[in-house]
Amino acid sequence: MIKVSAFSIKILAALFMLMDHVCYLLMPELLTLHFFGRLSFPLFAWLLAKGEKHTQNVYRYGSRLLITAIISQPIYTVVFQSLSPNILFTLFLGLVMLRLVKRYPQLWQQLIITGLCAAAAVGLGFEYGVYGIGVILLMSLTEKLKPLVWLLCWCIFHFILVILSMHYIFQVWAIFAGFIVFQFNGKQGSRARWFYVFYPAHIIILGMINYFIKSR
Repeated sequence: MIKVSAFSIKILAALFMLMDHVCYLLMPELLTLHFFGRLSFPLFAWLLAKGEKHTQNVYRYGSRLLITAIISQPIYTVVFQSLSPNILFTLFLGLVMLRLVKRYPQLWQQLIITGLCAAAAVGLGFEYGVYGIGVILLMSLTEKLKPLVWLLCWCIFHFILVILSMHYIFQVWAIFAGFIVFQFNGKQGSRARWFYVFYPAHIIILGMINYFIKSR
């Protein structure tokens, strides 16, 4: 199998997100793009878990994420015509959860923290809700569990979601993201802070294209 760096995984995550947004805004009939888009969030969740583990300043890391989320929100609201907080807020909440889980190591404490964060994600209307918090938590365990054990948990997690609600039927494709992260070669690769610009920029560009198409 081809081994890839963290930078390559971030490129893949950004590409899958772009494909998903292109499908939603410009080509809703091309569902293949939507299927690939389901891999984006889990990959970003894995990158978040890696970032939380290795950052030298979690407050600066979190601040960049939160500031980008706040700046992007008006753009996201206009382009997607949605009042829901954008995905960066979910990732920020996940970062808070991971840091608290690390600070309070006892299982009962971690369960309470995870439960409260999941409840907050639902109550605040964050994208992916409970699923998002669950994915971030699972992605933080890729180095703590044996690969086969982790992949089994990952698959069971997604199949349970489908059983509970057919709303998550397309999200089953996210299972493949679990196989991608295990191709990580242990190297960081090039820095990718460009994502803090890419996220709002690609939404603006797609929104403009969508506007011009509909106004013709």
